[in-house]
Amino acid sequence: MPILNPIQLFGQPIPFVSEYKYLGLILDAKLNSDSHIQKAVTQAKNSSFALRRLIAPKSTLAIKHKLLLYKAIVQPVMLYSSPIWGTTSIRNLRKLQVFQNQQLARIVNAPWYVRRKLIHQDIKIDPVLDFMKIISEKLPQIPKALLQLPPYDPAIPSSRKRPRSMLDCTYENFPTIKRRRDVITIAESLDP
Repeated sequence: MPILNPIQLFGQPIPFVSEYKYLGLILDAKLNSDSHIQKAVTQAKNSSFALRRLIAPKSTLAIKHKLLLYKAIVQPVMLYSSPIWGTTSIRNLRKLQVFQNQQLARIVNAPWYVRRKLIHQDIKIDPVLDFMKIISEKLPQIPKALLQLPPYDPAIPSSRKRPRSMLDCTYENFPTIKRRRDVITIAESLDP
């Protein structure tokens, strides 16, 4: 078999690698997402460890607030880019589901004999695979929603300016008075 020359981009050779991280997603040669799932579970464990005192069974925080922390911090870390790697093996999906089951049982302080399916039903959280299906179904609808946004025209005066037009404004007496005036108005008031 002949030895292939490395692919070049702008005169620089592109090396062959077994794994590559792109936008937080680890792509491997077989595209089975094993390394990405392992990394996602590890990162989710680290984020739940950071919240351990808040979502611990003995915490005085209400269950709905514990669930909010789980949904806002731990679950997005675990399921980041799931529509892309959603075709992974059942073994990898089971790792994610086991981690979610452990966290939910810990949040509601459920004893070992309570079925995990019952916990999911009581607190109204979808299993990992069902959640991934819902997200994957919503993904094609996102560009349509972006097309329906009104066009942005910085010339139209508005009390809510977008960040791009914030360069034309300044704050007066910040932080006590958060009233914004246009730079032109301030310049006119300074000139006699």
